[in-house]
Amino acid sequence: MNLIKQTLKSLTQKERGVSLLFLIVFIFSGYQIFSGGELIKKSTQDTIYSEGMVGEIIHLSPIFTEFNEVDADISSLIFSGLVRYNAQTGEFEEDIATHTLSEDQLTYNFVLKNEILWQDGEPVSAEDLYYTYAEVIQSPDFNNPVLKSNFEGVEIELVNSREISFTLNSPNSFFFTALTVGILPQHILSEVPVAELDTHEFNRQPIGTGPYVVMSPYEFGPTGEMSVVLGKNDLYYGDETGLESIRFIAYPSYEDLISRRSEWNGSARIRTQQLEQLQDEDLVAYQYELPQYTALFLNTDSPNLDQNSERLGISKSIDRDEILLAIGSNVAIDTPLLQLDQGEWIHQYDVEEAQGSLFDAGWGLDEETGLRVNDDGEVFELRLVRRDFSGSNERQEEASLITASIIQSQLEEMGVSIVIESYGIDDLGQIIQNRDYDILLYGQSLGYNLDVFSYWHSSQASEDGLNLSNYQNAKADFLIEDIRASFDDLERDTSLEELAAIISEDVPALFLYTPSYYYLLDTKVTGFEFEKILRPLDRFSNIDSWILN
Repeated sequence: MNLIKQTLKSLTQKERGVSLLFLIVFIFSGYQIFSGGELIKKSTQDTIYSEGMVGEIIHLSPIFTEFNEVDADISSLIFSGLVRYNAQTGEFEEDIATHTLSEDQLTYNFVLKNEILWQDGEPVSAEDLYYTYAEVIQSPDFNNPVLKSNFEGVEIELVNSREISFTLNSPNSFFFTALTVGILPQHILSEVPVAELDTHEFNRQPIGTGPYVVMSPYEFGPTGEMSVVLGKNDLYYGDETGLESIRFIAYPSYEDLISRRSEWNGSARIRTQQLEQLQDEDLVAYQYELPQYTALFLNTDSPNLDQNSERLGISKSIDRDEILLAIGSNVAIDTPLLQLDQGEWIHQYDVEEAQGSLFDAGWGLDEETGLRVNDDGEVFELRLVRRDFSGSNERQEEASLITASIIQSQLEEMGVSIVIESYGIDDLGQIIQNRDYDILLYGQSLGYNLDVFSYWHSSQASEDGLNLSNYQNAKADFLIEDIRASFDDLERDTSLEELAAIISEDVPALFLYTPSYYYLLDTKVTGFEFEKILRPLDRFSNIDSWILN
């Protein structure tokens, strides 16, 4: 102590001030290191819940999330719609508005609930609803065919500042589920051209009405990951959540997700292969399947697939068990009508029946080449087109490539020559629009809307439609329309059974599998529960009850 006093006396007044400041900083730093620093670090980590994901964060605006499940997960906490899905009850229920349905089942009338505010404090009005549905989604410039098709032909009327109505051309029991889409703020976006909404800054830092608000635009990390932090919305109209903050981290690959396990508390879309690499006593695994499927869509307008016997021969040549064994973690299906039991398969793998069907179609087997040829000596050759996922989703790329290779091998054993072509998402979109393929290996997700109109009605067999097989059958059209119009479960189930039989007989596609996933959640998180997940984002259905201990 005497030494310190002597040292201080020898310094000038200015030097004493600098030394004193240095001493204070040193003592405070030491306090952090030895007594409080570790506590502060731990507290920061423990009070923010982190979700690990694989992919990219692109559009947080709710009107573009059909194209990216990472976006959909995050956006679902930022926005809310007229309707919400409750994964605890398996039912769709009112969200920001109450509703009535007219006696003729054509007009849905919605009245906003009181005190619904945007996250910037502005009140939500029916003008916001009209802007979202009529001025954006129904706009010719809106570039989301999936969402646009749900509101095609719907008359939307702004009744007053708190009320809006939707009038349909014919009854549609599935329409209510289409209203889960998040509402857009007119006061922020009304001056933005609809064609430019997908590139607007709003996608990076949006304003919604959901339980969480974006704290700052999403950003890239030093090793290629992307992240965004959401904070509790103090203006939220619903129940207060137990999680103060949520960090979403999107990694470039599953390898990155697995190797950086210490950074996250939960992760969805985990397959069996990844589950085996994530054996952690602090994680609980919840298994779920989604209403989506991967199929071989057979272009019924293709010269080599326009006969039913040709398509049946292709179907009977495919051994789905081999595909499932190779890619794992999937459930085989036999019909696109996912409401039905998938247990009784019609199109079983059968070599003899496959050979007979191909022979009946005029494709005999050339004993010298081992290839099937017709009377003119033309080889039975088909182009199989698939999406190239490399660079965006390596796990999906692996599954797609394995599936296509096995199908090629199995069909070539039957003498059918298969040429595989792989395309990125942009080029594939143009090929699909032109129906420039014989066979398309592709996945379709029904999500909340189990209506198959957009996928199998003959009116959708066009450049702008999603009928990827160009399938046309008048009786099938009648049943699809009848299923839409029915609000009676028994009547609808009867029509579904009839439709499934017709589609199976016509063989416009070979349905392969629906994926099975796991949701991993840290044991420190309590309050989580669900009964039926239709989309991965449904895991947040009761997030108001979650607590990070």
